[in-house]
Amino acid sequence: MAANFGGELLGEVYEERLDELLYDLRNLSHGIGDSDALSPRLGVQVLDDLLGVFTTPAPAAQNIHLEGNLQYDHSGDAQGADFYGTEAELPAQSELISDEHVGMHSLPMLNINRTEPVLEISSKLSAAGKSHLLYYLAAVAILPSVFKGVPLGGHESAVIYIDTDGRFDAERLKSVVRGLFKARIDALAQEFSGTSSESDNEDIETMLVASLQHVHVLRPQSSAALLATLQNLDAYILDLSRHLSSTRPVHTIYLDSANAFFWQDRLQDEIARVEDIGRVDADSEHERSRKRRFQISDLYAAFVAELRRLQRLLGCMVVYTTTVQGRFHGARGGNSAYTPSGPYDLYNPRTSVPKAPSFGSDLPAPWGRFPTLRVVVQRDSVRPFPPTMTAQNAQRGAPRRQEVVNRGRFSAWINEWRRDEWPRRVLEGLKQNNGGKFAFRIGRDGVDIG
Repeated sequence: MAANFGGELLGEVYEERLDELLYDLRNLSHGIGDSDALSPRLGVQVLDDLLGVFTTPAPAAQNIHLEGNLQYDHSGDAQGADFYGTEAELPAQSELISDEHVGMHSLPMLNINRTEPVLEISSKLSAAGKSHLLYYLAAVAILPSVFKGVPLGGHESAVIYIDTDGRFDAERLKSVVRGLFKARIDALAQEFSGTSSESDNEDIETMLVASLQHVHVLRPQSSAALLATLQNLDAYILDLSRHLSSTRPVHTIYLDSANAFFWQDRLQDEIARVEDIGRVDADSEHERSRKRRFQISDLYAAFVAELRRLQRLLGCMVVYTTTVQGRFHGARGGNSAYTPSGPYDLYNPRTSVPKAPSFGSDLPAPWGRFPTLRVVVQRDSVRPFPPTMTAQNAQRGAPRRQEVVNRGRFSAWINEWRRDEWPRRVLEGLKQNNGGKFAFRIGRDGVDIG
């Protein structure tokens, strides 16, 4: 009798999937309930507000929207939530859920949305501030929530930083963490006087070093290595003998950048297509099904599948960067060859008109629908010298111009690609959040957002 009962319990565990059970246990241990199931948790107010615009369902269709996005196929893999879909699509999505799946997920769940949000940070050029935004987000994630009685607002978590570009700078990250700590201490200096005194410098440095130990940096050198890294990442993070983050949850997986190997992969894909010339289609399809033939779409779909699997297992967010090779396109028409210095025509002698440059993803499907929120960043340009300016006047104004450059001002805005498909609640939410635009600064002392 006991054996049968144990067998039934084990069967229920497998039926509900072990990764979902681990996810719920994690939520219990960290106090996450239904009330904040859809609450973004980057810790940066402007980004959390924008994520909230895209992740909060319409009140009238809340249940339908969530169930439609929580479809499970027979293999148990969750289908990706499409927060860019229209409200008219919701009934059609809910009809796709079979009675079997509705029965399986009809019980109250600790977390309604089982996949944390995904943030894409993209730019047209390099040196646009993408990596520094990742450093800032990582700093918020690893800092303690309280230090010597002073609330820092950190998440006391671990983060995984996948550096495919080979540009990760540990010293720069430390500077960003220190700058964020100092900024928050200064903001509370009047209430907590004496906290940042000279006598505390040693304790502060110890705390910063201890926090940085929870940044796990991985450096794959190819797409095959990246896929292997993602496939074995859970084994690494769950092996508590290999790192010091056993007491911390994984907050975010950072991928910098997602298209680092894209052109190598595209060349390999083209070579594979040339080799197929003259061959029987059935032979090519047979090799593809057995993973003996390179296919770029299969490779990048596998990246997304692995990231989603890790999100469900670890309950973490995914933030990735990408550099777009194509042109910017205005969301409301206009000259597609126009290259802005930010969301506004900062130095246009004509009347300044708000701009919202947008572009589709250069990466193969399903990357276009993978992110919950897509943000474009770019460094603000400095006004060029007028053609009629003399050399003496240019030399006289050089110090002031250099001062502007040293301020390190950057602009960010929502990528409005496929804006016409967004529901009305998203458009209204963006209006309430400065149209989805914000600014940040990168200096020697760190990063400042807002």
